Amino acid sequence: MGAGVATRACSGGRPIPTEVRVEGCTVPPCDLVRGSDAIMDMDFTAPFAAANLRTEVVATALGVTAPFELPADRAAACNWLLNAQCPVSANEDITYRLSMPVLLIYPRVSLTVEVNLVDDAGQSLACFMLDARVVSGRVV
Repeated sequence: MGAGVATRACSGGRPIPTEVRVEGCTVPPCDLVRGSDAIMDMDFTAPFAAANLRTEVVATALGVTAPFELPADRAAACNWLLNAQCPVSANEDITYRLSMPVLLIYPRVSLTVEVNLVDDAGQSLACFMLDARVVSGRVV
């Protein structure tokens, strides 16, 4: 993973991560290659204690916003903490890895991806928005 990539804050004053790193990307828009997994690491400090963490992803493309359904194992964020485990404590520094499948059926479009890490009550621990574009796999 390289250095942090520029992200935008989510609406509603949700907490922003300390840093976000996207595999293969240093400057947005980040390419999401069809038929592969987009890997993003997010460093954040937990604003409150949480027994469980879930990832919610929302994509906006061509003026349409829709939930991006992660497979259940990927959405269970506790399984993807690199340096911590659930439950998490308030003020704990945590690194979370999102591995997001980019399916071949996705159209080649520019989009904004919102990644929101929430507890069971839907309260946000960290949220960011990333400019990206879906691209075809490179021919080798």
